[in-house]
Amino acid sequence: MRLRKLCALALTGMLALSAFPMNSVEAKGEKLNADDMDIPAILENTEEDGTVNVYHWWTAGGEKDAIESVVQGFSDAYGEIKAKSNAIPGGAGGAMVMKVKVLQQAGKSPETFQAHPGQEIEPYLNSDLLLNLNQVWDYANLAERALPGLEDLCTASDGNKYIVPIGIHKSNVIFYNIHVFEKYGIEIPDHENITWDEFWSICDQLAAAMPDGEYPLDLGDRKGWPACQVFEDIMLGTDPQIYEDFINGNYNVEDVTNVLSTYAKMMNYVAPDHSSRDWYETSGQVVAGTYAMQIMGAWMQPLMTSMGQVYGEDYGVFTFPGTDGWFGMCVDGFVVSNDSADVEGGLRWAYNVSTNEVQKSFSGLKESISPYNDTPDETYGELTLKFKNELTAEDTKVFPSFTHGTALPWSAATSLQTQIQEFATSSDYDAEYFANKIVNILKEAGVKGEWNLVD
Repeated sequence: MRLRKLCALALTGMLALSAFPMNSVEAKGEKLNADDMDIPAILENTEEDGTVNVYHWWTAGGEKDAIESVVQGFSDAYGEIKAKSNAIPGGAGGAMVMKVKVLQQAGKSPETFQAHPGQEIEPYLNSDLLLNLNQVWDYANLAERALPGLEDLCTASDGNKYIVPIGIHKSNVIFYNIHVFEKYGIEIPDHENITWDEFWSICDQLAAAMPDGEYPLDLGDRKGWPACQVFEDIMLGTDPQIYEDFINGNYNVEDVTNVLSTYAKMMNYVAPDHSSRDWYETSGQVVAGTYAMQIMGAWMQPLMTSMGQVYGEDYGVFTFPGTDGWFGMCVDGFVVSNDSADVEGGLRWAYNVSTNEVQKSFSGLKESISPYNDTPDETYGELTLKFKNELTAEDTKVFPSFTHGTALPWSAATSLQTQIQEFATSSDYDAEYFANKIVNILKEAGVKGEWNLVD
């Protein structure tokens, strides 16, 4: 599977990482060292009481139910400890980094919080905030249970593991309302892997048929990151070599201009007030028929389910054009602070998210792919199982998301989101102008990687 090669080579590429503006001496908690802790004994002790503050960004319909199932699973295992769910809206990890900074400086580091593996956790490591979870991985046998390549992806630049994965989603997906296509007589291709020509044809037909106030596409990019994810998908769909070069720091203005020119063409089909909505509000309007399609990761599935939508009857999916055979990989997990009020409670949470019972309940509700090979296929609905089989197929190629924290330093990723949203809301879509700004972001961040996606 290409994921193993991708992840192994990526580890050597975590250079010139962004500095995290967090002064660890300001934290009031005592920092604990995992090497001084009997972690198996901690995990097996189910009699302790206390409170575990869990910070995450899952607030949309379906996602909220999924994280609450993990809270319930934790209560079932450690009944004397209260797990307190704290939702930090924003998605894609950017808002969480700043929230954790504020909490740590106030001496209130969360016991555990959501993160993506890869470059996103490096600022926390630079600030000596995270607890080493190697013993948790050993105790839970995660290296053997994890899907191929995930152990490498979850291994930080210092060779240790600080994150326990909880779920995987595919990012290069277009959701569409079947009823809208039928209403306006737009033929739905009999294959999901549409080409660019097919995509533009669909957009043209919808634009010609839909009345004023309805549009073929919407972004829902009030928070910025959905616009950046579209940029990410267009880049891979334009040329995987450009994507590989971009995340390795081998960027040039001409390539980025080419990607943005395609983005500008796409914006002709997007509702002009797209940045006034969050992504989940756009999803609701896709269900209502105001917009025919939405470019969004597979985490849109549980939201659709919560709105009574059925895959294959009410909505379908396309693979983003140009990305046939590629799986955009977004991995969610939890890390543990080393200076919280209850570090042991954080450890118990991180371990418990990997247990089989929690994985079955969470994956079913979140409609995500379990990171672990012992989660039965019966857990999944039709579409999630399709994505899972795609991910694990030998000929599938995986690309790491830079919008979702894996492939670019945090400072570069957040600045990129701002610039892409500014481009998407500009009046003239000056591709070359914004390409220069984007290239300068990567240059200032000193991006240097060794991702190998194409060979």
